[in-house]
Amino acid sequence: MGKPSIDPKRWYSAAEAAPLLGVTQETVKTYCREGTLEAKQVGPKKAWRVLGRSISKLRLQWKIDD
Repeated sequence: MGKPSIDPKRWYSAAEAAPLLGVTQETVKTYCREGTLEAKQVGPKKAWRVLGRSISKLRLQWKIDD
């Protein structure tokens, strides 16, 4: 499996971010609340959006990407 293409300027939903990090949506939401991922809440349902560069940074920290 190759490295996924992650747009550093795009805002990803928790559902989109989860497989990129190899975790569940709930874990992504926890990381958003804790500040582990650079994220914001949008819309009336306060859905999480995660910045692509934050996903890439965490993948490097976890040594998913070399």
